[in-house]
Amino acid sequence: MARYRALDESSQPRQHYEYVDHEGLVDEGSRWLWETVAVGDETVAVKQIVMDSSGTHRYWWRLLEDDAGGLTDQPLDLAGPGLSPVPRSTFYLLWNGSADAGGGA
Repeated sequence: MARYRALDESSQPRQHYEYVDHEGLVDEGSRWLWETVAVGDETVAVKQIVMDSSGTHRYWWRLLEDDAGGLTDQPLDLAGPGLSPVPRSTFYLLWNGSADAGGGA
């Protein structure tokens, strides 16, 4: 928890990404969004939103995991298929609970 808190509270620049499960690999139509910081040559998530058939789940240093899942502990693979950047505003509309935020992918 201390590592994620320090990263989240740092002044490092942030990037935001989204993955939409169009193929139904886990839960078709589900969305995952991340707020990330660079740590060396890795992109580390400090906040994560999961929007799936069970609802919307938000993870960060204050809630690393629950019964539905948790904040990824693996660096994001920015070259991975389906991962796309999203505006900070899109991420925070969803983080703050707006159901009106459109998809970035």
